[in-house]
Amino acid sequence: MIFGYIFSMGELLERVKLSNLVYGDGILENYNNNSLYFYEKFSKSDKEVTSISPNSIQTGGFYFFHYKDDSNWVRYSPVFVVAEQQFSNKKVFTAINLNFIPLEVRVGFFDNFMLDTDFDQDKFLKVDGNGAKNELLKYGFEYALMEYNQAQMVMVHKINMSAVPRFLYSGYPINKYDPKKLYDIWKVKLNNKYERDRELSQSMIKDFYDISNNIGENYKMLKKHIQRIQTSLKKYGT
Repeated sequence: MIFGYIFSMGELLERVKLSNLVYGDGILENYNNNSLYFYEKFSKSDKEVTSISPNSIQTGGFYFFHYKDDSNWVRYSPVFVVAEQQFSNKKVFTAINLNFIPLEVRVGFFDNFMLDTDFDQDKFLKVDGNGAKNELLKYGFEYALMEYNQAQMVMVHKINMSAVPRFLYSGYPINKYDPKKLYDIWKVKLNNKYERDRELSQSMIKDFYDISNNIGENYKMLKKHIQRIQTSLKKYGT
């Protein structure tokens, strides 16, 4: 029980099926149409896509982050926030970056934990960081968990739960959806998922942001991940 529910109701899957019939012919057309739809929403604020302050981010919500980072897959992040931590003068959110998960897997993952009332009442889902990591580990997509420094956030948009079925089949227009590439990355990462999980379980996020220390020998699977965080922090963080 990761999001507070014991069994799947299949509500998300049914809503995604209906959305895909309405907004496109096939996966790729839905992705492109939905990406343009949300892109246009980012220039304004309404009930479906609401511009908020980074201080208003809550765990258990779907968001789109415009973020200061060199990678477009991080700079433009559709996310589900699972945890937050405060240390020294930083607030860091841990979130599932949906860019690294194939569309069908996104739906199958979240379908297990959502009810019709979540959509109708725009509820935040019950979640914790360890539970989300363990659930992702079952799928082999635990590497989709990423850290976001609040100080590097340019814009944040909260996605209303009623729009989530469409949001899950979207990205950012300049990011081309390539399921083959995503599955190839997954196959490579799958071989080392338990080693990566062991390192993550023994780590502290605040150490990732300590640019005064060298990355220790304890981090082999996470070394590139930590290097990316520190490079981004040095260039864009405050």
